Amino acid sequence: MKSLVFVLLALSLSAQVRKLHTRDLTRLSQPQVAEALRQSDVIFIPVGAVETNGIQPSDRDYVWPLAYAMAMAEETGGLYMPGLMWSYPGTTVIAPSTIYLPPHTGTEFLKSLARSLLRQGFRRQVYVSASHGPAALTVGTLVREFFEETHVPILFINMDTQLPRLKATPEQIHKTLYGAHWMTGRIEDLPLRGDYGPVEVPALPVNTGLATLGRLGFSGSLTLGSWVNDVMAHGSGKDVLPESAAQREEWGRSGQSELVTIVKRMRLGEAMEALRQHDRYTQEVIIPRLGKTLPGPQDHR
Repeated sequence: MKSLVFVLLALSLSAQVRKLHTRDLTRLSQPQVAEALRQSDVIFIPVGAVETNGIQPSDRDYVWPLAYAMAMAEETGGLYMPGLMWSYPGTTVIAPSTIYLPPHTGTEFLKSLARSLLRQGFRRQVYVSASHGPAALTVGTLVREFFEETHVPILFINMDTQLPRLKATPEQIHKTLYGAHWMTGRIEDLPLRGDYGPVEVPALPVNTGLATLGRLGFSGSLTLGSWVNDVMAHGSGKDVLPESAAQREEWGRSGQSELVTIVKRMRLGEAMEALRQHDRYTQEVIIPRLGKTLPGPQDHR
């Protein structure tokens, strides 16, 4: 009789799972994650950097993709989780507020994370960056090497290329900065007008070689090594700032709406189904036909 009671109790407990109160994997219980996985194997992982942005928060380029990941999880019915906050920063390594990791270190960390997520059941993984040019050095390498080692396709969404495709205006993008900080509970990190005195960048010699390479289209984090010449030269603080905390919160709420609208226009539901189909084709067509010639883990040692 006791054993029957225990079985009935176990069945009752397994059938009763708390409704999702968030889509952040790290805040969910084991039964909630297991139940979410029964509904969807999609997870979004933000990748950013901690670096000087003048008077703006140093983690701005992580908070932006974190908010996009949150909105993308809501839009698709998937989950999101913290990813890599301090990847390769690029030109800003000269500043004390910049955390430096070489690209390969970030790639190896994310690859270990991706392997774990795959074992856990998250087959459709989407890594997201925003406002961080060097991200492709870390995440682009990740998606290619992970695919060649596991033969499972994962996706990198770079919002810096998506936003022009969606014809987002500079005003809309500026709003999403406030929306991202509102969504992630960091709105007070953004400065108000009057929080700082005049932002001055020292009058330094112009790097004429870099300027010429830029005009010719031969500059950027993916094409050329360079550093900024002053800690305030990146994100120097010329943006329009809110007058008060109340106005900052208002910008945050309206910016959240703008960010969510942008995500809805990306047709992510269709993209996630296409990612599933691409995976199936890889497993059912390419691997059976060409498996002997495909790269594997040994090719990336």
